[in-house]
Amino acid sequence: MASASTPTFAVVRLFRQGLLSTTLSWLALAAHIILLSGCNYYRTKPQEITPTAVTQLAESKIFLIHQGSTIWQLNNPQLNGEELTGQKASVQPSLAPYVGPNTRVPLRYKSKDREQVLNLVHIYITDFRAGEADQVNIPLTAMNRLDLVEANTGKTTLSYLLGATGIGVGIFVLVGVIALLTKSSCPFVYAHNGEQYQFVGEAYGGAIFAPSERDDYMPLPGIQATGGQFQVKITNELRERQYTNVAELWVAHHPEKVQVLLDKTGNAHTITQPQTPTKAISMSGVNYTTQLSAPDHKVFLFNETTPGTTQNSVILSFDNPTQSKTGKLVLHAQNSLWLDYLYGEFTKKFGSAFNKWARTQKDVPAEELNQWSLDQGIPLKISLKTAKGWELIDNIPTVGPLASRDLVIPFALPAGLTSQPLQVKIEAGFMFWELDYAAVDFTPNQPVRLEKSPPQTARDEIGRDQRQALSRVDSDYLSQLQPGTEVTLTYHATPPAAGQRTTAFLRTRGYYEHIRQYEGVPNLPQLYAFRRPGRFIEFSKEKYQESQQEMNLALVNP
Repeated sequence: MASASTPTFAVVRLFRQGLLSTTLSWLALAAHIILLSGCNYYRTKPQEITPTAVTQLAESKIFLIHQGSTIWQLNNPQLNGEELTGQKASVQPSLAPYVGPNTRVPLRYKSKDREQVLNLVHIYITDFRAGEADQVNIPLTAMNRLDLVEANTGKTTLSYLLGATGIGVGIFVLVGVIALLTKSSCPFVYAHNGEQYQFVGEAYGGAIFAPSERDDYMPLPGIQATGGQFQVKITNELRERQYTNVAELWVAHHPEKVQVLLDKTGNAHTITQPQTPTKAISMSGVNYTTQLSAPDHKVFLFNETTPGTTQNSVILSFDNPTQSKTGKLVLHAQNSLWLDYLYGEFTKKFGSAFNKWARTQKDVPAEELNQWSLDQGIPLKISLKTAKGWELIDNIPTVGPLASRDLVIPFALPAGLTSQPLQVKIEAGFMFWELDYAAVDFTPNQPVRLEKSPPQTARDEIGRDQRQALSRVDSDYLSQLQPGTEVTLTYHATPPAAGQRTTAFLRTRGYYEHIRQYEGVPNLPQLYAFRRPGRFIEFSKEKYQESQQEMNLALVNP
């Protein structure tokens, strides 16, 4: 049974308390269906041949002996001095599909065979000495190789991610629960909707390591005051250490028929007349105008195959009937689960050196970390078409893969462009983001009163007062160092004036660190390659192609 400190427990807890949205609740059923159709993968791992290793394996493992083209089973194995002894026997019928690992096809096992397959040891020998009856003696010196079978959790998880719907179409929507079991992200945020806490998103996404500490302004849709207070929770439910510097509630007081959004620096913008694009054309010429005209989960996945390090993009066209000199681009977007999976595959390449590498990142300047992210196509890149070509407006940092978010990007039009249709290009690395909606509002901002409040109360999971740590930006942090920790916050709720309404945002600032215990030596050649701009995009395409090949093989060899 999973303990309270495991990611599995986090999923169960979320569903039992009803804290996730209806969408994620539906994902639980979808995930169960996927688990039935996914493949279980294993791999063989060479082991050093020593008396200690052989003795330990003989206590619980099933030994398959390979001598040339002959394969047989060694029953009751035990080490006597420098010889492995036991009874020579035919391989059990249930193990027949697993006797000869073929590296040219995926190594898969059936769920019913799990206990046997994951206890196999393959020993390759040159000779043995026959004893009485079926007794055999194998000198350690006659052993060329010893391979231990273990679960390949990465490929198994990826199989579940891709198994139900095929590769590239809808995989991100269907696998939220499974991703929770293995993902690494950022603090989870819940807002009380008057009846219960509702999951709303992830704070300061992508701020891995202290130098990347940043502010985040998260909309809190659905939050309702109870007893004159707003209530919010910040939790750690993953394998990471989270450090939150501040947690303020920003409440915008504004006219009833106006939408208010905060940009990435905390400035308020009003949206009154959003215009959807007249055209939305991807880099390969596909028309996504209908998909991006409403936030309806019909998303652009940035998944068109392109050569090399080229980022995926979509170009949006908008009319500017008032010839306004300024505008506000409004997006509804989120990161993909694929990006989360990729980052995990990248960090695995550090092997046992991961924690040492992670410690060195604490001394890397923030500018260098941010530049690496930009070079790899991880932020959402926004550009305007001008007479001189595409002009960068902004780069939007990651927001996490578990909840989409409304984003606003203000811009000014260069002289001479106000009388022409506006063209906006949105770019990202291969399958790093999901874009659900896009619009532009050319109306001027209306007056907005921002009420900024520190928490009235802030109690952690064992009742300690954390207000001082979360009330201002300073050197005092709320440290949530393990899964299962949380803080419950309350804020004063000021009723809106007549003809007004309020929109709430959680302003947080912080960073987080992954907790990993990888094994093996670091793959230095592959790691050095990630210093090159665009390598993460190439890596994404390579992993995608690998998964395509594996799924094709799975169809051919069910």
